[in-house]
Amino acid sequence: MKVRFLIGLLVISTRVVCQDNVLLSLNANFPVGFSEFICSVKAINKSTDIALLKSLSHHAHRTYLKKYLAYAQVDDIFSKGNYDCLSGTYFFCVALDQLGFRYKIIQTNYHIFLMVQTSAGDVLLESTDREHGIVTDLRAIEEKLLLYRNSSSESSNLYLSGVDLFGEVTPVQLPGLIYFNKAVEAFKAKRLSDCCDLLEQAWKIYDNPRISYFVPILLKSISGSSESQDEKDRMIAVLKSYHGIGLQAIAAR
Repeated sequence: MKVRFLIGLLVISTRVVCQDNVLLSLNANFPVGFSEFICSVKAINKSTDIALLKSLSHHAHRTYLKKYLAYAQVDDIFSKGNYDCLSGTYFFCVALDQLGFRYKIIQTNYHIFLMVQTSAGDVLLESTDREHGIVTDLRAIEEKLLLYRNSSSESSNLYLSGVDLFGEVTPVQLPGLIYFNKAVEAFKAKRLSDCCDLLEQAWKIYDNPRISYFVPILLKSISGSSESQDEKDRMIAVLKSYHGIGLQAIAAR
């Protein structure tokens, strides 16, 4: 069965990445209350690791993940209670590290979620589902994976029009996606200089396929902007340092 083969690809371990403390680049600013939150979750007497996961999800949404908002950043979780699938997944990655769980991070064009290893098999953790975010039933997991896979090419975002993503991201790469989202937000706010610098940070951490399609779009906006010529030249120089597919569009100018 195609879907069973797909789930097999996700749960079979390849090269093991050390997940302890690999998310330090952004979680250094997690408040002291987060450590207390983890301690409170640990203190709950749960008979199984799946029960512990469910408790983590429940308390995370009750304490921090209060309102879904597209492109909400990690800091927004603690200052406003806002989160999206990426920042929510990041939050759970840090929590899972501290609770001793192993996991895989799976990205699609428009979404990101977790497959967590437990004593009863792999469990799907969906950060944006407040009520049913821990999926343990194999058939239900398969259905969700199929839904994610079929929807991965349906994004209307211009910078994702040629991307078809469905696969694992390492914890080390995850901050690169967060910087990419920050770059998109800066682009929407017409802060092109910030967008350019954030995009550079993103590709230095993880040169994900989205960047190759976003670079030409950003370049076109820079060319037509009211920025000074010196600033335009600086940003174009930054983009020319990118060695992805987007560079072909730059060279063609």
